[in-house]
Amino acid sequence: MPATPVDAAWYILATLIVLALPGAAWLVWAPGSRADPFERLADAVGLSIALTALFGLAAFLTGFRWVNEAFLNWAALGLLLILVVGLLLRLPARSAAPRPRRWLRLGASLLGLLALVGLILWRLYQARSLALPAWVDSVHHTLIVRLILETGGLPATLEPYIRAEFGYHYGFHLIAALFSIWARSQPAETLLWFGQVINALVALSVYRLGKTLWDDARPAALAALLVGFAFHMPAYYLTWGRYTLLTGLILLPLAMSAALQVVRGPARRGDWLRLLLLTAGVALAHITALLLLGFFMAVLLILALADRIAERRWARPPRVETPVEDSPETPAVPPSLLDGIWQPAAAALLGLLLAAPWLARVWEQSGPQANLRMISPLDGSQLDYGRYIIYLLGPLHNEVLLGIAGVGLILALLRSAARPLAVWGLLLALFTLPWGLRIDPFRPDHMAIVLFLPAALLIGGLYSSALGLLARLPWKWLRIGLHTVLLLAGLGLAGWGAWNTRDVLNTSTIFTDAADVQALSWVAENTPDDARFLINTTIWMGEIYRGVDGGYWIQPITGREAILPSVLYNYGEPGYIAQITSQAERASNLTDCGEDFWSLVHDAKITFVYIREGQGSLQPAALANCPGLVQVYRRGGVYIYEIN
Repeated sequence: MPATPVDAAWYILATLIVLALPGAAWLVWAPGSRADPFERLADAVGLSIALTALFGLAAFLTGFRWVNEAFLNWAALGLLLILVVGLLLRLPARSAAPRPRRWLRLGASLLGLLALVGLILWRLYQARSLALPAWVDSVHHTLIVRLILETGGLPATLEPYIRAEFGYHYGFHLIAALFSIWARSQPAETLLWFGQVINALVALSVYRLGKTLWDDARPAALAALLVGFAFHMPAYYLTWGRYTLLTGLILLPLAMSAALQVVRGPARRGDWLRLLLLTAGVALAHITALLLLGFFMAVLLILALADRIAERRWARPPRVETPVEDSPETPAVPPSLLDGIWQPAAAALLGLLLAAPWLARVWEQSGPQANLRMISPLDGSQLDYGRYIIYLLGPLHNEVLLGIAGVGLILALLRSAARPLAVWGLLLALFTLPWGLRIDPFRPDHMAIVLFLPAALLIGGLYSSALGLLARLPWKWLRIGLHTVLLLAGLGLAGWGAWNTRDVLNTSTIFTDAADVQALSWVAENTPDDARFLINTTIWMGEIYRGVDGGYWIQPITGREAILPSVLYNYGEPGYIAQITSQAERASNLTDCGEDFWSLVHDAKITFVYIREGQGSLQPAALANCPGLVQVYRRGGVYIYEIN
């Protein structure tokens, strides 16, 4: 976190450059639209991420190394010039709206800006107790950001840290690396600060999609408010370090919004280009987000085609009693059956084509896991998994929100404008079940943690319907009273959720603290570059192992090697994976400095030992009188030994 006001200013400036400048420079030259300032801000953020990801891919394919301070400073100046010139050439005419209405818009914009800033501060508050990002994913996210900074762009492999190809979705890591350069922060610090900004901006994207659905800022703002403060997800993502999925969930609603605008028409060229770029951005940000976008595009296009067929079937041509050969009127040609359908499909496919070179690398690593299978409801082995999914759908305030969203789902299925969202949300709910069709490597718990997105929008749709009913009431005082009740109910839900998520972190996923940060700093300053550490390990998922304390962070923070690298080692060759797994298993069973200890030290060429009191099987008391071990560090429960 920034230590001084100057550091905070750099962090804010870096955030604006990375997340707003590229997209704003694009939008200022794009065809005009009726979007409000927050819709344009959401588009600017999404396009910034997508354009950066695509530029990173182009640089990777051409061998251009561009992630360095000199190039990025010149690029920022160039983008700023493009933005300023565009603004000067497109200065809006003086608004013809009455002065009270202009003041009302200004007040609403300021209120929305305060809410967005407040949400970012709230996310930072929720992360206040973390010295390093939580859980397992954060370790390899930090390592990837470090690699991008060291190689000056997307790396082809994870070497020298891990012997494996690099084929991971990189949308978050690339913008995090750019932020690190401009903010002058270390990768782990970047995840803690910048990652919470990314989390907050998901609500802004939900607002953009809600505004497209209802053309009304009020239900869209409610949906965004619920995502930011009420729902348990995505706030809980902090405890897992799911920053890559959060980046995908920023882009996903924006791509859905662009697709809706193109289908509904009349679409402008800017809408098609926006859909194309955002689809490519989703593909490069997270594969789960890409699957969700694929679901939505399929639902949207199928429903649009069904509506078009129904319109043609029920339309009756005017009855002509006597044909008139010389009639001056020419009958109107009905629109093509696929008009308004093939355009979004083509834009999305072109977006996938832009991302295809990297998707091919992702497929090389994840393709072997791809599978379609059916899980029977009679399969008793899924009972514990079902309980875990129920846990993810809680706690109580979240279950209440999902219940309200269920009512909104029924209503949305009856309204043509919201039907694509409702069917999409229903599809996600079905894939959340532990039984039925399973699309590996996507799991039901992956679907469970994104249900907040359709749920918040469905509640917004319920509010929109309520506003429509209120508008029909003849008594103004009754309309105002009932509307006030609705607003208070929405604020009450947000407050209830905020209170319950003020300490959203799951303590079982936090295995580092300030003492580990101090110890890692000591390691970076006092050990040779070729130092190799023995650390405590434990099983994580399947046959994959993880660390249990700050020793697991040695590699991404200091660059030194540990006996167990991040879980990305699982992308290596089978022999390499077997070697790492074997050594990690042996380390997880150590309890003293006996024969097994020295055998592992010899086989793994260990030169240092990092252990944390109270964490892991190997403890300081068991190493107190071991010959050949010299204690070189002890502070805050962290012990470091050198092999003599």
